[in-house]
Amino acid sequence: MTALLNFINVLASSVLVILCFSLLAYTLTYNFRNPVARRFALMLAFLMVVFAADVALDSVSTAASANRWLRLQWLGIAMTPAAAYLFSVSVLETTNYRVRRRRWVGVIALLISTASAVDAIWGNAIVGQVHFRPPLSYLEGGPLFWPFAIYYAVVTALAWANIWKARRRCLTESTRARMTYLLVGFIAPGVSVFPYLIAFALLFGPRESAWFVLLLSIIGNVVVGFLLLLMSYTVAYFGVITPDRVVRYRLLRFFMRGPFVAILVILAIQITPPIERTLGLPRNVILFSIITGVIVLSQLALSVTKSAVDRLIYREYRDEIAWLRELDRRMLTTSDLRQLLENNLISLCELLRAPSAFVAAVSGPDLVLEAMVGPEEKRKQILSIDDWSDALGRALRERKEPQPGRMPQPYSHRGYWLWPLVDRAPEDEGVRVIGLLGVQARTQAPLFTSDEARVIDVILHRTTRALVDRKLQQRVLANLRYIIPDIEHIQQLRGVVPYAAPDSAQEPVEALLDPSPIHSPEFEAWVKDALSHYWGGPKLTHSPLMKLRVVGEMLSQADDDPTRALRLVLGQALERLRPEGKQNFTAPEWLLYNILEMRFVQGRKVREIADRLAISESDLYRKQRVAIGQLARVLSEMEQSNAVESIAAPGSLADGAQNTDVIAGVAPTAAKSTKL
Repeated sequence: MTALLNFINVLASSVLVILCFSLLAYTLTYNFRNPVARRFALMLAFLMVVFAADVALDSVSTAASANRWLRLQWLGIAMTPAAAYLFSVSVLETTNYRVRRRRWVGVIALLISTASAVDAIWGNAIVGQVHFRPPLSYLEGGPLFWPFAIYYAVVTALAWANIWKARRRCLTESTRARMTYLLVGFIAPGVSVFPYLIAFALLFGPRESAWFVLLLSIIGNVVVGFLLLLMSYTVAYFGVITPDRVVRYRLLRFFMRGPFVAILVILAIQITPPIERTLGLPRNVILFSIITGVIVLSQLALSVTKSAVDRLIYREYRDEIAWLRELDRRMLTTSDLRQLLENNLISLCELLRAPSAFVAAVSGPDLVLEAMVGPEEKRKQILSIDDWSDALGRALRERKEPQPGRMPQPYSHRGYWLWPLVDRAPEDEGVRVIGLLGVQARTQAPLFTSDEARVIDVILHRTTRALVDRKLQQRVLANLRYIIPDIEHIQQLRGVVPYAAPDSAQEPVEALLDPSPIHSPEFEAWVKDALSHYWGGPKLTHSPLMKLRVVGEMLSQADDDPTRALRLVLGQALERLRPEGKQNFTAPEWLLYNILEMRFVQGRKVREIADRLAISESDLYRKQRVAIGQLARVLSEMEQSNAVESIAAPGSLADGAQNTDVIAGVAPTAAKSTKL
């Protein structure tokens, strides 16, 4: 009976170690910036030390080894009350309660716990010699054990009282319910790690019954596991701005994929010895088979039950979630568009026996090469032709509306047959130009068989629809990027004061302020990053400056391209720094503008700029910081005034594109795109 109970107790302790570690990792990953979550993670770390020592003690064979593990266990025992109190103070602070005195109590508790841990590990005042009698081993109590026990009980009671006070200050039913969960779960840290064996030995002598102690330990470990899960569920909502459904789903999926699978693996390892003796197989073979089966079957079960879990969590808004996931599956990315266009072009080239073909899309005043098939020299030949826009205009003027079911005739230009890609605009019954499809001509006059004409007409329709859908999706994404700051602001308001009280004296929370990037201390650094990738790159594409209102207002003039809109705004801000008159490289008033224009717009090297402006490189870097600061000031003024009309006419420095092939129109000289 004792051996069986000890086996179950080790399993329960192993499960608690996995739970503590998993919840610690989850908390630090998703809630690290929240003080409540950080204090909770600290408490979990000390609890994990205690339970891990329990697991290790089952495998030690000497009193000396048991002594080392028991003293290490006291690191968690001594530090748990202070960590629990600090956690309770953080929870109480979320209700806008003044906790200045309680912070001082927390500091004192932390000092006492640290001193107790140091003495327990290296001294003999709190605990003394080891009592080694497997399966029960513990340290004998020292002269200061009872003062420590009193300190442990008082601090734990004060911490529980803080949580109780926080619950009383909750105003809404939902927050009071969550705080109730936390209040019940908070019993776990206090009752789970106290050294009861030492206290009982001091009171009644070492006459403990092993099976009875192990039975109580098993029951306590099971209860503590549920209480820790209850606490973690409540703490997961602190400081997050994501909706509650996302928090629930994320926590449940993490628990099923992480701790649940790990617990199954530990259980499988623990039952290996009996199976090994029964089957007479080597331990490695049994371990390999059991662990492989557990991991594969658990992942399969998670995949099969995913729809059931989704219905459980998203039961109130199942249709909306289904639409969002359908949108994710149907979105046409740039890579998807290029692959679709290339497949159409390959089919067209094989049909007409043509060596090359291309598709270009209209983007503002330019034609941008979206896809091309054929040898690389053909690509260079296409890009070297500089009058594609004129050819498109002539093709549109000569274009005749084809009869239903018949292919429109192409326009011959520079050895290519050109088909304008047009889409009918329902609002004015006219047509709008979407792009241009070109195929290398096999004859001077475009002659096609009826079968070829039918296939060409299908390919033209598919290509047009693909470009139209992609353009529509770009507008949707642009609108989403524009409203994301407002969505984030709303979510911040949901999580600013989760348990507010009417008599709150706390200062206004920072999240209630205007979320514009100009209020961030990193605003100037963001401006520098965006300038460093002025013609394209992740620091421009994913810049926090995308949240600027002036950037959102500029989208309509940037063909719904947020990156180009930000470039337009940066260019206009730079133009505001430009002094009146002709550019001068020696006048002091032109210095800041010249540095920014040459460094980021033209992309020149530092040495070259320093020589041109007749200054040292170190002085150039200092002046560059000043110039970026002035540009950030201009952007801040533009944002605060929201003077959209002041940026309605984009400057010559703000337009352009990178990593795309512009085959018509004008692009800036400094751009890295291929200009024709």
